[in-house]
Amino acid sequence: MIELGVLGLDTSHPETFARILDGRADASIAAVWDGGAVRENGYEREFCEQYDATRYDDPHAMIDDVDAAMVLAVDWNDHRDLATPFLEAGVPTLIDKPVAGSVADVTAIERAAARGDAPLFGGSALPFHPSVSSLADATLETAFSVGYGDTFYYGVHLVDSIRLLAGTDWTRVTPNRGPGRVATIDFANGSAATLRFDGPDGDGTFGFLTVGDRTRTVEIGSSSDELERMYEPFLEAFLATVCGERDDRNRLTDAGTLLVAVQAALETGDPITPDADALETTAVASESFLADYEPYY
Repeated sequence: MIELGVLGLDTSHPETFARILDGRADASIAAVWDGGAVRENGYEREFCEQYDATRYDDPHAMIDDVDAAMVLAVDWNDHRDLATPFLEAGVPTLIDKPVAGSVADVTAIERAAARGDAPLFGGSALPFHPSVSSLADATLETAFSVGYGDTFYYGVHLVDSIRLLAGTDWTRVTPNRGPGRVATIDFANGSAATLRFDGPDGDGTFGFLTVGDRTRTVEIGSSSDELERMYEPFLEAFLATVCGERDDRNRLTDAGTLLVAVQAALETGDPITPDADALETTAVASESFLADYEPYY
């Protein structure tokens, strides 16, 4: 039995993940910490009672009591401080999307995982939706994708999906001239993807078109059934990571820097490469997003 620690109950993910895990024989929620910034008083206690988990006042006090940790706090600028002690202690750790708001934080997380030789997983669950992951079966030359909502918090779904499908590191992000918030990403293997981040909010849809040895299209809605279809394989992959059966460290950290690079490109209007000064200085603030956040997404 893999005993998991949850750090942050802000979003709908902890409840959904706990419900999915509750139906498994090989993993369970054993420890919980919440910062209290989003949920009402009493929610943490009820959550712990429902899943027979121990509540902690100090998130890092659970390090020796769990087999793996899930950093699920909504504020991406807290992820580094929450995750690095677990990683340095060698505890396999999932960091929910977005992983971090700056390259400095992504690098610190990467180095902590290396020091502790700890498995690292996380980011968006959308790449693990069967319809999206099936796109990886074909050779990718060019991709087009569209999403909705906040460019960073929801844009990560597009960025992480395209990074997984490309299967290699990014080399350049170019903001596109013209209407909309659009950027083109070039990858080390010669493939490229154009992402539009300001699709219509009304239907909550993510769309992908990939061109390679064949052309494929995928559309993912926001119904509860569609969410379940991506969360289950996402958690399955995390547990495989905990057991040492897969390694997502490079994918996750490269996608994390790519997401910051997209923000830098859209803000400056200039192309961004991994060695660009603007990439190092870009830090995505979370305050305005959190001010309007509702814990249902």
